[in-house]
Amino acid sequence: MKESILDHKKYMDFAYMLAELAADKGEVPVGAVVVRVSNGEIIGTGCNKCESTLSPMAHAEIEALTNACTALGGWRLEDCVLYSTLEPCMMCSGAIINSRIKQTFYGAKDTSVPGASKLLENAVYLGDDRCGNILTEFFRKRRLDMSRIRLVKAGTDDQLHRVEAIADEIWHEYFPPIIGEDQTNYMVKKFCTTNAMKENISKDAYIYYLIKKGSEDVGYTAVKLDGDRLFLSKLYLRASERGKKYSSAVMELHKKYARETGKSSIYLTVNKHNGLAITVYEAMGFERVSDIVTDIGGGFVMDDYVYELPVEAEGGEDNEG
Repeated sequence: MKESILDHKKYMDFAYMLAELAADKGEVPVGAVVVRVSNGEIIGTGCNKCESTLSPMAHAEIEALTNACTALGGWRLEDCVLYSTLEPCMMCSGAIINSRIKQTFYGAKDTSVPGASKLLENAVYLGDDRCGNILTEFFRKRRLDMSRIRLVKAGTDDQLHRVEAIADEIWHEYFPPIIGEDQTNYMVKKFCTTNAMKENISKDAYIYYLIKKGSEDVGYTAVKLDGDRLFLSKLYLRASERGKKYSSAVMELHKKYARETGKSSIYLTVNKHNGLAITVYEAMGFERVSDIVTDIGGGFVMDDYVYELPVEAEGGEDNEG
């Protein structure tokens, strides 16, 4: 098949379908395909997976290039072209150049980093309105969802029972691979029951909140004023609600509370083997300041890092990414 008769619509339709799949999973909707020019075969596909992989490099173009290289058994893609729903960024443009791709076609311009594709000698803008519209709609919905995240103080028995149910669900889904089933069961019973939370509230002045998206309970969080700092004891989201930036929205509310109460920073502890949480907190600007091992009874310990985030005064510059 000659390059001049490549079916642009066919391949962009496929890339757009991948972008839709990304959006359905809460990822920025970008899709890409690599096509072998000699026979028109799609040999590599990809969509954005930055949220699910917690990798800034998990762009659609990178995945499509990697899959194409695997299919051909080599890293040179000299007989191939790439279709992407969005203009490639500088990182992806570099990968495209290194892979020897003959030509790149994209459906929408990247207004956040205009002109990144100028690194590519043969990039062609196809002007496919769908590709830009799906991005606009995705970010509109994300902003709406973020604005709907709120904290409702859990003080009544009914509210604390709801926190207990959410905690039981999340802990048994998330923590057994990190700390084991036995310690998970022990910690849920010791720290996450309604009675345990009531004791923390009355004796240690902890504040528990239901994390709400509209009227829906999507997680829970707990804080405590501690000298000139705010201690973030818990911030957990249901599995279906992760990767949607809700934790960042909750953190903004905690930062607002820290400012209102005159605190200089927020600190927290996180299990040393909880790689997902560590990555999320570091992306928010938290820095590791120490580590701590706490005996919690029952033959178990919490082996944690301590992270801290300075809280700027209102109008100052936050460390939020």
